[in-house]
Amino acid sequence: MMNDKIHLYLITFNCALLHHDVATLSSHLLSGLESRSVKPDLIVLSLQEVAPLSTAFLGGPTLTGYFEPFSTAVRTATRKQLDEDYSLVARSNVGLTGIMVFARSPARVKEIRYAGVGVGLWEMGNKGGVGVKVYYNVMDGDTDGDSDKTVEINFLAAHLAPDEENVQLRNENWGSIVRGLVFDILGRGDAAPEIGSASTESLISPQPYTVPYSGLYSPTAHLFVLGDLNYRTADSRPVGPEFIIFPQPDDPPSSNKHYSNLLEHDQLTPQRKANKTLHGLEEAPITFPPTYKYHVSKTSPGDHSWNWTPLRWPSWTDRILYLPSENLQVHKYTSIQQIKSSDHRPVAAHISIPAQPLSASDGWRVRPPYQPDVKGWKPARDAARRREVIVGYLAYLFGTLAGWGLLAAVTAGGLGGWWILRELIVRGV
Repeated sequence: MMNDKIHLYLITFNCALLHHDVATLSSHLLSGLESRSVKPDLIVLSLQEVAPLSTAFLGGPTLTGYFEPFSTAVRTATRKQLDEDYSLVARSNVGLTGIMVFARSPARVKEIRYAGVGVGLWEMGNKGGVGVKVYYNVMDGDTDGDSDKTVEINFLAAHLAPDEENVQLRNENWGSIVRGLVFDILGRGDAAPEIGSASTESLISPQPYTVPYSGLYSPTAHLFVLGDLNYRTADSRPVGPEFIIFPQPDDPPSSNKHYSNLLEHDQLTPQRKANKTLHGLEEAPITFPPTYKYHVSKTSPGDHSWNWTPLRWPSWTDRILYLPSENLQVHKYTSIQQIKSSDHRPVAAHISIPAQPLSASDGWRVRPPYQPDVKGWKPARDAARRREVIVGYLAYLFGTLAGWGLLAAVTAGGLGGWWILRELIVRGV
């Protein structure tokens, strides 16, 4: 027998390249649920700037250490607040952008597919998107029914170009993501494939669930986009003392300083409605304050004021959007103001979709805004991945204390070897 709905709990958080306190995360991560009596079937985290560039580009155990606090926080929160053990069923990253998927019933996750594309300099992953396609079995384990009763869900974690004036570049980033994001890497469990790397071959299941490769838009898939989309509330930075009009929590709705006045200037909504970006996607009404840009060093856990940095307009850069489908319901859409360890505030959405396979015959799912580059995405990502490794090593050597230490040791060793060789030559040994 089928359940009526699949409940999704989605979070996007720009981590500002920092480690984050597990206790704070676990205490507040689930505050975006409409009710804790409704336990989400899947929890999805979109993380941007998850680690410093050298760590994110090189990958390995050090990068895993930046994901681990979030795994621990989700497990702690769900055990304490939902009395459930959630399993990490998918994790991946493209450069500084990562995605994690946790399942209440991991046995229902029939298959995972990964995809990713960089849209930063030279198509590297300082900006870009990483996707996870989840095939979720909605049949009860003891039911003899059609094995194809599977709901297909595409999740995209995205990070687009920064700065107030770069609206067109953000729109172009979206086009590049839709073209370059092709779900044709298979994996199970918490394996973290390097998208576009030869190492992904070992992740392919020996008996995969046979489905055609697909892009972000698919006739049979729900689509959710969550990330730091970087659309702002002005086309240029604040000038002079304009920061004195930035909103504060005690501003009444009737005040000219209330944050709702800034929302009228949001760049994303008109661009989206004009089909210049995030084509066909919709967003629940925003009723929470701007999520960017806060002054981290001036913010303490007990501080209830909004410590804005004066050189950026407060904006809703962090968003969660969805491609509409019949009976999709947004139960709650909010920010998590209690997590103050970044210059961004996390945004969360509690959404449910019908526990029925989807099959569209019209609309954006059938006619996507851009065709996915099924043949060209992998060579392009392979080349970008090689550049990421080179840049990662350079950033490590010249941008970290450990790298400087290594350079000093190599230099000292080289000079010492040269001195010994010279002495041997001089002495005729």
